[in-house]
Formats: sequence, C-alpha cells, structure tokens
Amino acid sequence: MVTRVWPLAALAAIVAGAVAAGCVDQPDLGTSAAASTVDDHLTTTCTTAVVLELSRQVAREVECMAPGQLVAFSEGGGIDFTGAAVLPYVTAPARADLLAAVAAGGGRPLQITSAYRTVVQQYLLYRWFQLGRCGITAAAVPGNSNHESGRAIDVGNHDAWAATLPDVGWAQTVLPADPVHFDHLASADMRGADVLAFQRLWNRNRPGDVIDDDGLYGPMTAARIAAAPAEGFAIGPSCATGTYDVAVEAMTRPPRLAPGEAATVGLVLRNTGDLAWPAGTALVTAEPAGRASALADGSWPAPDRPAVLAAAVAPGAAADVTFDVVGPEPGGADELTESFALTAGATRFGAIALVIDVGDDPAGATSGGCSTGGRAGDGAVGGGAVALALLALAALPRRRRR
Repeated sequence: MVTRVWPLAALAAIVAGAVAAGCVDQPDLGTSAAASTVDDHLTTTCTTAVVLELSRQVAREVECMAPGQLVAFSEGGGIDFTGAAVLPYVTAPARADLLAAVAAGGGRPLQITSAYRTVVQQYLLYRWFQLGRCGITAAAVPGNSNHESGRAIDVGNHDAWAATLPDVGWAQTVLPADPVHFDHLASADMRGADVLAFQRLWNRNRPGDVIDDDGLYGPMTAARIAAAPAEGFAIGPSCATGTYDVAVEAMTRPPRLAPGEAATVGLVLRNTGDLAWPAGTALVTAEPAGRASALADGSWPAPDRPAVLAAAVAPGAAADVTFDVVGPEPGGADELTESFALTAGATRFGAIALVIDVGDDPAGATSGGCSTGGRAGDGAVGGGAVALALLALAALPRRRRR
C-alpha cells in the first residue's frame, strides 16, 4: 500500500494526468458541483448504490423530523447485508422484532438484500422502468413504494426465514410474486417522510431554488432529485450532531483487471460528519463484514481491509489515499463488485462499493453495469455497486463544496 498527502495543486495535476489516461470517473476536484447528479446514472448503471450517500442523508433527515421512529440497524450478530445498496433503517418496532427473529434463528444468517429505500433510490428504479432498462418489469411511483414506509425488508435466504419472521410480526405480503419481501404491519407507515426530507435538504442547500416542502412527490421534486448530487449535499441533515460521515470528491480505478494483474485504486474523500475520524480508522469489507476481499493485495494490512488511518481526519478536512489491488482468478462474473465501509472503534459508517470489470476481455467490452433483474417495485431492489471505495489516511484541509 502506498499513502501520500498531496498539496491540492499537485493532487489536481495527478487527477488531470489520470484523466488523459482514461481512468478517472470524476476528475473535477473541489469544484462547486458534486461529482455527479442522480440523472447522470440513468443510463450507466442498474444499482441504487450510486445514490446511497445521498439516500443516507435523506434517511438521517427523516430521523431529525421524527426522532426515534426511523432507526438504523447494523450488520453483524446474525445479520448479513447482501449487495451494495442496503440502507439499513426501519421503524423502531420493526427493528425490535427483526432482532428478536435473529435471536430465535438458531445461528443461521439473515441475509438482507434491501431495507429502507428513499425517494431518490425509488426515482432511479422508476426511471429505469420507464426507460425499459435493467430488466425491471414493475416499479412504484416514487413516494409510494412499500420500502419507503420504513417497515419493509427483502431477505435473500427467505425460505429459511419464512416461518420465523412471521412469528415476530414480519409478514410475506407479496406472495407468490415476491417471496423475498416482508412487511412489519404493526409499524406505522412512514411513506412521504422521505419526500419531505429530500425537499428540506434541497432547500437548505439551494436557497436560490426553493421548492414546496409538503412531502408530496411531483414534477418539481422529481426535477430536483434528477439534479441532486448523487454523493450527497454539502450541508447535511438539520440535526446532525456527533456523527461520522464521508463524501467522495475524486476517484481513480482500473477500468478492467485481468487475473493476477496489479493495479492501484486512488481517491480523495472528505469528512462531512461532526466527529473526527481517529487514527486507526480502517477501510473494511462489508456485506458481510469481515470477509476476505477478492481484490486483496499482499500489501493490505489484512485480507478484509485495504488500509488503516495513520492520522486523524478532522471534520471538514479531506484526505487522499492509494491502495493496491490484484485481479481475481477467473471463473466468476465479468463484473466484480466489492463493498466496503469505514470503521472508527465500534462504529461502522459509509456504504462504499468498487466496481471493476474483470477477465481477459479487451477494455471496453463491458456488460454496461446492469446488475438488477426482475421486479423492482415493492419487493426487489437492485444489487451491484457504484465505482469506488473510501478511505482516509491523513488530513488535507479543503474548502466545503457549496
């Protein structure tokens, strides 16, 4: 692993050089706009992981508006996240019964493929459906999906939980069409709260283009979702205190890896939370946690972590990092998705994914990034990922994006 702290001008020059080599997805460093908008992903991918950071802000704004009603749950202790687009929030009663189910599960893992889904994620699914993309045969209008209610999950190994989950209040409500889908019917339906949360975030960050904050999805809200920064707003939730958070500002990655081929992943990230990332914070594999990565290089501190922070990163500061990867052995899919998160002590935060085409095919012979299949309305949500990982190794002061 190679880590460096660069002056901003030098870092910009490095990124500019990488652009010329064709390996940078988001070359604009420190500009007034985010790396990409939501609509930039309409024809480039089929996974809602590309808007996961923006969706996390929406979920936390819902928490601000309704304290204690929408709550997060964690991977581990019998819960595995499968795929790169899991947003782990449900209502408080739903979480209690979810944990009760796991406790009664006899040690078998509960594989969560989807939980809370924000209006931003549903916007993408609905637009992909309208465009005839990604194999989506049905999708609810944004603001109306069961997954926006805060009381829905999709379970990958649903057959193993078809008896246990209903015993604690989680019902399979879309049978036989969608057996992976469970609803916690005793919980309040929070649909519309995510729409209002997005409207509040937009107005806070775009005071010159204020829209009605009425919780109703319509053309004005749809247009602002389309133009919103996929990686999240510069000004986050209204009640954010004592939180860890992160945003990507630039990234480089190999477009394709042959088996055994070595390459380098690089990124610039910003601490957008209220807490400093302490020295020792690590980038680790996720979904599930503790898993050895197929991309692990001999320079990694451990097979499940590319690197560890050498120094603290203060709130508002940014850092850059490079770490080495190696192409996996042949035999899998043509596109590899690797999911990561950051850990600070016992707290895991961020939902980061790296997508690389793998194999010996010439660069450019890709599948188009579609990894979602089947129905994506109230039951199914796409897996897959957006291209890149997050990590911090040393602080680099930067201006906040506005």
